[in-house]
Amino acid sequence: MRALQSRAFLASLLLVLCVAVQVPAQTATVSDVVVFSAYTFGNPAFSPAQGRNGLLYGVLGGSNENPGTVFDFSMAGATHTLYTANPASGYGQFSPLTLATDGNFYGAINGAAVIGAGANGDLFKVTPNGTFSIVHVFAGADGLGPLGAPIEASDGNLYGTTWGGCCTPSTVYKYTPEGVFSVIYTFDSAHGTWANSIIQGPDGNLYVTCNEGGASDNGTVVKLTTVGKLLDYYSFPGGAAGGSLPGGLVLASDGNYYGSTLQGGAAGDGTIYRLTPDYKVTTLYTFNPRHNGGKNPGFLILATDGYLYGVSGGGLYGNGAIFRISTKGAYSQIYSFPSSIGSDATSIMQDTSGEFYGTTWVGSTYNYGAIYSLDMGLGPFIKFVRPSGTVGQAAQILGQGLTGTTSVTFNGLPASSFSVVSDTYMTAVVPSGATTGPVVVTMPTGPLTSNVSFRISK
Repeated sequence: MRALQSRAFLASLLLVLCVAVQVPAQTATVSDVVVFSAYTFGNPAFSPAQGRNGLLYGVLGGSNENPGTVFDFSMAGATHTLYTANPASGYGQFSPLTLATDGNFYGAINGAAVIGAGANGDLFKVTPNGTFSIVHVFAGADGLGPLGAPIEASDGNLYGTTWGGCCTPSTVYKYTPEGVFSVIYTFDSAHGTWANSIIQGPDGNLYVTCNEGGASDNGTVVKLTTVGKLLDYYSFPGGAAGGSLPGGLVLASDGNYYGSTLQGGAAGDGTIYRLTPDYKVTTLYTFNPRHNGGKNPGFLILATDGYLYGVSGGGLYGNGAIFRISTKGAYSQIYSFPSSIGSDATSIMQDTSGEFYGTTWVGSTYNYGAIYSLDMGLGPFIKFVRPSGTVGQAAQILGQGLTGTTSVTFNGLPASSFSVVSDTYMTAVVPSGATTGPVVVTMPTGPLTSNVSFRISK
């Protein structure tokens, strides 16, 4: 376990700038928040995760030359290195981070980046203050190459996927709060290879996307129970209907799932698709750089304005772009990255302030990438550490300005009790009779509504 790195050290690695670019037609303001001046510990590869303390937590992903770093930063750009992997133990790709209800962040390393860890990959835990520990070392038989972050499901367990290899299949694993690791599902080529992401649906089942495999070897979306029973799957046909490297799913307010394919579509540059609960897939939008300037979209998120947001390649300057699309397929490219902000945008998230944050792999002032903010004029809201719970259980809520909260309601029903821990974190006990729906926190300045419905588990 490495000691915490000093703020002075990271200050030599990161420079904070305020470089704003206004796009009046789309009312989008993009600013570099953290500019990377060297990639000693890897370029920024994933959007950050929000912590209970209001800080954002990110990783410098690691590569064949860089071991990887975990750090936090404020919305004003103040940075702090939490952990830096030891290059003497090898190099591994760090996944994005997931905040769990124990208050810690979890992630995965594809390959060795920590002394004592394995070349097949690792599952790790890091506290908000930077205490880092490996909680599972993959041996190959139980998985190889975990690339995506695990999720915390409604049963309190972590679930994740492993990429696999040429002779090793992809897997879905479970890690319990007691530290018990198990593989719940092993893929075959008919149902998918190169598993890359996982979410839990409101039905309690797990939805996994695979880059390849399936009937046409263009990727799949697989539905599993939390004990690993296969319930359904969809094979992307490729060509105009979309396929090859499908990205992870996001659940929208209409009850359908939405995702992207990196390739496929009429122009071969990717698609946005809709997956209904009965496993019908429709291509919602086809990327064509000759017509709209975008190509090869990344993962989607659902924002508080009801739109799906994502990043793509291409754009006006050829450095990538930010786009949004409605659940009906109305598409708009809201920002094109100039080299002064960054290029090769990788992902995006929405903070409870209402602003978006994302990363560019390269570009910006020193050509080593940046963390940027996107202001679309959206107001603050609340989100959950885990968007589900049972009656009598305390829901964990993240937000802004929570001090002075006067009431909390679950789909209109007052919480049994609530406790404001800090200005950015509180808990509220699910009342008897509560039903699935939005949670509203009322403060002297007004109400804040959750970005997704809180699901009442049985």
